[in-house]
Amino acid sequence: MEFFFLMEFFKTYRLIKIGFLLLAVILISCETPVDIDIPEQDPQIVIEGRIETGMPPVVIVSKTRGFFEPTSAEDIANSYVDNAEVFVNGAQLTRVCTDEIPPDLEDVVSELIGILPEDLDDVRICTYIGIEEALLGQENTTYNLSVIVDETELTATTHIPRIHPPDSVWFRLWANSPQYGYIFANVTDPDTLNNAYRVFTKRIGPNNNDNPVDELYYPPFQSAFLDEFFNGETVEVGFVRGMPPNSNRPVDLGEETGFFEIGDRIVLKFTNITEPTYDFFLTFEAQQGTNGSPFASPSNVISNINGGLGIWAGYAVSYDTVYAEP
Repeated sequence: MEFFFLMEFFKTYRLIKIGFLLLAVILISCETPVDIDIPEQDPQIVIEGRIETGMPPVVIVSKTRGFFEPTSAEDIANSYVDNAEVFVNGAQLTRVCTDEIPPDLEDVVSELIGILPEDLDDVRICTYIGIEEALLGQENTTYNLSVIVDETELTATTHIPRIHPPDSVWFRLWANSPQYGYIFANVTDPDTLNNAYRVFTKRIGPNNNDNPVDELYYPPFQSAFLDEFFNGETVEVGFVRGMPPNSNRPVDLGEETGFFEIGDRIVLKFTNITEPTYDFFLTFEAQQGTNGSPFASPSNVISNINGGLGIWAGYAVSYDTVYAEP
């Protein structure tokens, strides 16, 4: 099922390019200027928060920006909010800014907030982290979030489900390829409706090839899925390789895009999530896939933040290490 949607995505992408060429011809032939008045919108608060089993809650607060506003590093940095008050289950989180992190904690904070260690100094971003041991994520636990910005309170609730790891995980060559393939897993779904999942991948070293390792876990295309069609059953699910956003690494371009290669060592981060978290990432990735195309069906990202936008997500996490061999 994952691969069917992946192939459909690339076919749609080719149709979009053809559509843009036709649109360009039409626009070139038009000589009457058209003025479009785009109304201004008040900025909204955006929350990016998560809590995983065994890990502290992490919340990033920012404000939306206008489409035509400047996009320099300084302008982007100014969109992040550094004066919020953030609470999880009544306990206040600690503000940690990228320009104040001690060197011995850079790797830890980098993994928590999803920014490479070498990029932490480029843009000042303040993150809110629960440093108390009592706030470490636990399975089958509910977490209430409260964020106060300029006397406005935003709230959200998430739940870390019970951990249901895959029964088995392995690498398989794709079609007739002698060296490229994907990760597969057997997943036994609990006999209850609306169990949801999200996956991440990470190439680690040493590899028996020249492929670079990943410093962070990256979600692949269509990273979230729901048990709508396999409730209570055991199914085989395939996953493409997650890649850094806007990557220009040779292994993330051309024929290698989305593939693992023989000789890779990979960690599959498999998570159990709630249905609202699934809804967010399903619609978020669908919007990313359209890439702003005027020919795509409009879709809104489904948020679980009351009073704002974004996501407060809970993850029950398991890990499997796979060696890619034929």
